[in-house]
Amino acid sequence: MATFGDLQKFVERDGWTEEPNLGRGRTRTGDHRRYRKDLPDGTALRTKVSHSLRHEIGVDLFRHILREQLRATEDRFWEVVRGAAPATQPPTPQVRTIPGWLAQRLLLTVGLREDEVRAMTADEARAAWEAYQARPR
Repeated sequence: MATFGDLQKFVERDGWTEEPNLGRGRTRTGDHRRYRKDLPDGTALRTKVSHSLRHEIGVDLFRHILREQLRATEDRFWEVVRGAAPATQPPTPQVRTIPGWLAQRLLLTVGLREDEVRAMTADEARAAWEAYQARPR
């Protein structure tokens, strides 16, 4: 069973930054420490860790924290806590997708099959559309 101490280790090792809890003019941190992690896609993840580090996290709450706040699997969580995983996951490579308008034109105007369009890269799709537009009529 995970404790708030385990959660504290995870956020420290996974590159999260502590945020001040200054709501309503407070200078203390309250009963939780708050953390934030900015992802490469611009998404900001947030979580909070109780000062009671020895207390266990309930099963349902732990699942919620993993899924909604940390966006991590339980296996990855424990790997980071134990120091067996790299501090941060490598960013997923950005794949340029074919814009919807272009896929629609290739299917309906050019007459390509769906499997042909799915197999194309964004650059190939643009080239196919430009070739269609440049053809003699």
